[in-house]
Amino acid sequence: MSTTTSTRSWQRTEGTPTRTYGNWVEQKGVGIAGAGLVGTAVLIGGLVVIMMAMLIAGPIGAVVVGAVVAVAFLATGTPLGTKTVRRYGYRRARRAREHQFRSGVFTRNSNPAIRLPGLLGRTSLLEKTDAFGAPFVVIKNPSRGGMYTIVAKCVADGPWMQDQEQLDAWVAGWSRVLTAAGQEPGLIGGKAIIDTAPDPGGRLAAAEAARRSPNAPALAAQVMDECVAAYPASSSENVTYVELTFRARDLDRKGNEDRILSELSRRVPGLMGRLGSAGGGAVTMLTKAELPAIVRVAFDPAAAPFLEQAAIHSPDHPDLAIDWSDAGPVAYQDFWDRFVHDSGVSVTWEMFGAPRAAITELSAAALLMPHSDFARKRVALVFRPKSPEASVKASESDANASMFMSSQGKKRTTALQKMRVRATEQSREEVAAGAVMVQFSLLVTVTVTSPDGLDQAASTLAARAGTVPLRLRRCYGSQAAGFATTLPAGFVPWEHTVIPDRVREVM
Repeated sequence: MSTTTSTRSWQRTEGTPTRTYGNWVEQKGVGIAGAGLVGTAVLIGGLVVIMMAMLIAGPIGAVVVGAVVAVAFLATGTPLGTKTVRRYGYRRARRAREHQFRSGVFTRNSNPAIRLPGLLGRTSLLEKTDAFGAPFVVIKNPSRGGMYTIVAKCVADGPWMQDQEQLDAWVAGWSRVLTAAGQEPGLIGGKAIIDTAPDPGGRLAAAEAARRSPNAPALAAQVMDECVAAYPASSSENVTYVELTFRARDLDRKGNEDRILSELSRRVPGLMGRLGSAGGGAVTMLTKAELPAIVRVAFDPAAAPFLEQAAIHSPDHPDLAIDWSDAGPVAYQDFWDRFVHDSGVSVTWEMFGAPRAAITELSAAALLMPHSDFARKRVALVFRPKSPEASVKASESDANASMFMSSQGKKRTTALQKMRVRATEQSREEVAAGAVMVQFSLLVTVTVTSPDGLDQAASTLAARAGTVPLRLRRCYGSQAAGFATTLPAGFVPWEHTVIPDRVREVM
């Protein structure tokens, strides 16, 4: 992940001021040749051990110890170690048959429910009402002492046909969302997930049929039939989900669930208000009846028209609602470079480098917009706002690290190192003035209905990501985890890693 503070600058193009954003800084520890604290400690400690082995066991012992130190340094201080660990973990999962999942009545499971796979299978849904009596869903995850997630649904107006003042106000509103998140006690992290897909068209067909007069002229009826038939090809669903995950013991020290839910209900109105001022449009909280259908469609895109028809014709029928225990896939297969599930094949990409150039508020529009090459697409911005105190420490640490790295070696400082020093110094000044630091990453999941469409979908996504420009790479060996991360299901990836998060930050 990367640490960022958003800065603004003015550029004039034909007399019109353009506001740009940038100043992203990759978080790196102070170490030799960019190896990080852990790799540097292994290297320095290894040199001491090699000298002791030379004195005690002679040259042969020193060579053996040197080989062990070299392997340890490669594993902890270079990208080669990360790739090797990922491949080992993937092969270990295949040997344990953890790369495949089967559920339903035709499996060996004693429970015939079509439950969610992996760590999502441990989650459960709770429901609470806010201060105004509106219900909202809470995703409970018992892992790591208990985590609770709330999800807001935003149907935004979009930036088109909006004046610059309105766009600037929305960007400032999103900045307030992140700033407030950094001051939320117990917040583990959050996501903004933009989910797009072709519109099934069932709602328009049902609305048109209900309002058509039996005495309508034949020509008018023919025109309406053609419009209804062409509507799914020219329209799309475009919904944004914003989820926040909290740690249970920080909401209530005794872990009382009623008090935890009450604390969350008090925070919901403020969250909805801030999202509305950030361009969220119609902002509502997801309910216990809505969330399972959203997750089910992600695993089974072919089920979207049927679920839409059920919601249209029987909106109040409780027997047609999907339960959380039946929201998962019937089967999935996790391959090295793709994820096969029910009626879809998905590929997830992760950001490995933020744009080096400044961008505008519309630079990512092409990446976020729906496209006919995708059955579904989710772009997830995963963020971890730091508290004001932690932001000060992080900004000082980044500034010290950039200065140390730029001063290494006898060669002159490169232009990239100079830019990093300027960026960290600017971030340090802005944090001192009241800004917060945000660790963020971005993942993109693309779903197609046939493996034959993967190459075209990958090419389209690469072209659209290049307009940011955003550097993406496939989540090789972790496609299932990447897919789950882009779902509004309360999955926090860094809470389920083998290596503790604090250790990875200094590697």
